[in-house]
Amino acid sequence: MTSKALGILKRGFTKFSKKIKERKDALDARLARKETISSADERWLDHEANIVDEQRVLDNLEAASDYERGLARLDDTERAIVKRMWEWAGDLAQIAGNKRKRMYTFHIQATYD
Repeated sequence: MTSKALGILKRGFTKFSKKIKERKDALDARLARKETISSADERWLDHEANIVDEQRVLDNLEAASDYERGLARLDDTERAIVKRMWEWAGDLAQIAGNKRKRMYTFHIQATYD
């Protein structure tokens, strides 16, 4: 599971990187020519297109001696990043669908005197 999970995260990171590359390159080119860009584009570059945190989390998981231990050391923000990379890979629904779901029912027995 370790190498498979890490491979899925890498695939998600790669898919997302390719997806944003064209828009990011176009905006970077406009900035290099000293043209103005919209505030929405600036926010996009600062937030969604900034994948430094994702790369750092991926590097930390690769460097960990064990994937599960590395995952356990992540904080809530970093776990959210891992979840996003799973979603980008398109495997989150597949993994969640494989888990057994148990429905617990409670029976209330009425007593009549």
